[in-house]
Amino acid sequence: MLDRKDATAGSAAQKTAHVRVHTGLKEALMNGDFLPGQRLIVRQLAEQYRTSAMPVREALRQLVSDEAMFDHPNRGVIVPEATVARISDLVRVRCSVEGTAAEWAATTITPEELDELAKLNSLMRECVESNVMANYLGLNRRFHFTMYHAARSPLIQQIIEKLWLQAGPFLNIVRSDVTYGLGLDHHDEMLAALRRADGAAARKALVADLREAADIILRAAAAAEAQPARKRPTSVRRDPKAQAR
Repeated sequence: MLDRKDATAGSAAQKTAHVRVHTGLKEALMNGDFLPGQRLIVRQLAEQYRTSAMPVREALRQLVSDEAMFDHPNRGVIVPEATVARISDLVRVRCSVEGTAAEWAATTITPEELDELAKLNSLMRECVESNVMANYLGLNRRFHFTMYHAARSPLIQQIIEKLWLQAGPFLNIVRSDVTYGLGLDHHDEMLAALRRADGAAARKALVADLREAADIILRAAAAAEAQPARKRPTSVRRDPKAQAR
């Protein structure tokens, strides 16, 4: 029988494993490493994160609570499907909330944060020019969240993170050589607006960035919904380890 010290150590280890799994799954979702409709297998995730099933189940329960995943009565925990209605609602809310964060950031961002944004944008452009895209979406997430952090509102950043958890899997729809790099001009506009403390222009550029990607995603989702169910493509599991983190 475990004594109190052993039990405490075991509990701490489980908590650490849960945090590690939860953090890893959040990053994978926001980077678009999972497909809409994909089923998550506890055993596979436990092997991937080298832990037991319990921390994985706890992490999945938390993500279901955040509406980033759905507990299907027959299939278990899955990534929500990409529907026109869901995507449209998310885009509308993201433009409002993330646009506000961009506007606030214009008056509170530091020179160091502006330099970091410029660096991240340059790295994204290098990915496009070299046609090596493994880190592209991870860099894009870091660019956006550096700006949102500069808004100096932990609450709005928490809200934005939950929105990205829901929107991330839809990025799989725009993963192609044609669509990569489309938002970099908008990033340039955001940077220029932030440097001159123009909140309205920063919001406008951010909204244009979101809507440009959303238009592509919505067209693809509408086309998929128009197909008979038996002809719709089957989601194939994308290995998160092969994607940017």
